[in-house]
Parts: sequence; C-alpha cells; structure tokens
Amino acid sequence: MDYYPVKKCLQVLFERQIPLSKAQNHHLSDLCLAVLLAGQTHLSKIARQLDHPTQQASRIQWIRRLLDAPYSSPEYAYSPFIKSLLHSYASPTLHLLIDRTDLVDHKLDLVCISLNFHRHAIPIVWQIVPNGMTGYRQQKELIRRCIPLIPTTKSVVFHGDNEFGSVTTMRYVHQQGWDFILAQSSTNYYYPTRHAPPQTLATLPVTPTQAVYRQDILLTKKHQYGPLNLFAFYHPVYHHNRRKQDIRYYATSLPVTQNLRRIGKRRWGIECYFKDLKSAGWQLPMSQLHHIKRYNSLVTILNLAYSWITCLGRWLSKTSQRHLIDNKPTPHLSLFRLGWDWLVHTFRCGQLCPVLTTLYR
Repeated sequence: MDYYPVKKCLQVLFERQIPLSKAQNHHLSDLCLAVLLAGQTHLSKIARQLDHPTQQASRIQWIRRLLDAPYSSPEYAYSPFIKSLLHSYASPTLHLLIDRTDLVDHKLDLVCISLNFHRHAIPIVWQIVPNGMTGYRQQKELIRRCIPLIPTTKSVVFHGDNEFGSVTTMRYVHQQGWDFILAQSSTNYYYPTRHAPPQTLATLPVTPTQAVYRQDILLTKKHQYGPLNLFAFYHPVYHHNRRKQDIRYYATSLPVTQNLRRIGKRRWGIECYFKDLKSAGWQLPMSQLHHIKRYNSLVTILNLAYSWITCLGRWLSKTSQRHLIDNKPTPHLSLFRLGWDWLVHTFRCGQLCPVLTTLYR
C-alpha cells in the first residue's frame, strides 16, 4: 500500500480509480479535500479551504464552474470509483438499500441505492427528484443504473420500505436474479393459499410479543404475485412525536428462517448515511444550491469523500488504530466519523495517508 500526504493521496487515488484526465482528477480531489476540511457544504465555507492563491469570490466561482462541468457528474466521477470498491468487497452477498430523504424545504428529494456496510451505508447510485413519492419508472431507472456496478459473482438482497414495495418493482428486482425484503402497507391484500379468499395484512394476528410468518402466499388482488413469504412484527413508528404505525409488514423472496428479521434490519443503515449527509455531517440542505446539476455534482463530491473516509475508518479498525481517535472503552464513533476525524488530524499534522482501494469486510 502506497502512502502520501493527504492531498497527494487523494490525487493518486482518483487517478487510479477514475478514468478522467490528470487535470480533471486534480480538480475533483481539490474540491473533495476542501469539503472534508470545511465540514459543511456552503460554498463560501468550502472556498476558504481551497489551496488557491486567489480571492474568495474567485474561488467560489471556480467551485460553481466545476460543479457545472460534465465530468463532475456521477456517471463520470463516481461510478468507476464505487464499481472498483464493490469488486474489492469480499462479502459473497451484497445488501442493497433504497430510500428517499428530503433535501431542500420539501422541494427536492434525494433517492438513493446504497450498500449496507457495518450498520451504515455506502452510496452506489442516486437521483435528485422533486419532492414527493417516487413511482415504478423512477425506481426502475435507478436499479437499471445500479446493475452494471454490481459484481456478477455476488448475490444481492434488495431492501426498501413500502414506497418501493410494489409488485412491479418486485418483479423487476427478481428478474435481475436478486432477492428482496420490501415493506408493505397494512391495507394490501394477500392470499394465504392459491384457493383461499384474500385477506388484508392488517388481519394478521401480530401482538407485541409475537411475530407472524407466512409462507407461499400470493400478494395483492390485482397481481396475485408469488409464491412469496411474509412476516410481520410489532414495532411502533413515530413521526414528529406522533405515533404513526404499530406493526411492520414485509414481503420477501428469501426463505423463512430465524435470521429473517435480523437481515431485514440492515435497511436502517441508509438512515445513518442520510443523517451524515445532513444533520450529523455536511449539512447538505444548507448549501443554498438551487441548480439541479450543481446539486447533483456536489452530492457526487460528498459521496466520493464519504466512501473514501468510510474505507479509512474500516482500515483503522482492521489495523488496530481505532484508539488513535476513538479511545473510549465502548467505541462510539461510526466508521465515517472515525475516518473523517483521523484524516483531518493527519492533514493538519502533515502525516502520510494510505491510498486505499479496498473495501474491507
């Protein structure tokens, strides 16, 4: 493994993983480092961290031009990077998570498919869309963009809440050879057997102490899709301090086992990623960008930084260096925060940093 000062390390890393020109990779690495040092996404704060001998207004304009550049889009800058990381990941099964989060005052949403990774998530593909529920066409397009990045030698389990749990989405996911665990609405109908009358999921006898599992069911009156397996359990959901839901319902192509609920919990890793993008990390909604192309390019830069420093955090744990940053008896920092704090310390001290190209299991 090669070691360089942090700025040079980023340049070397991008030159190895991203098939752009040397100058373009240097521009991306400069902005990526500035975002890491700024700790937020307001352009004026990022501009202060750029190592450019120009005035503040000129640095802000340089950032805008870079965000407008075609090569800063996910297809050019991020997809080759994450494809390489996914191929280096030794796990035989990839758990892919899809979800949506509000970005700009209920005007723009971020829809993302990510990889579950140690209770967090690493983004793979995403799309910025107008605020509101997504439909099958948007979901299919996102999955279609994700497919070429996934190694064909690995199995996949696709997770999502009931917004992404339509039968049409299930069919498309299953056509790719992927399994799924997708949440369902309590008002959906299912057939316990092919010849039995339909019942709503709300009729399942779930109690606070007893989950329910059903095998070989058919889902919805319209599609009668199956055979699938079904499980439901008591788990109250609160939204803005109001009780929204008591019972969760999931349809899955996986066999019913004792580990099914534990496997389904992996979906919550994407919530940690969204939190790191927003309130607990880069404060993305405060960036004050209103141009969709610039917003998408900024998310590309953030995701490059996020994926890399998560790899660094995992490397610190694997090499018994976690105590350098997180020295409490019970570890409390995520891999993202661990890698970020270590990287900023390394940069300020002028120390060397490894060029990581491996996503350690």
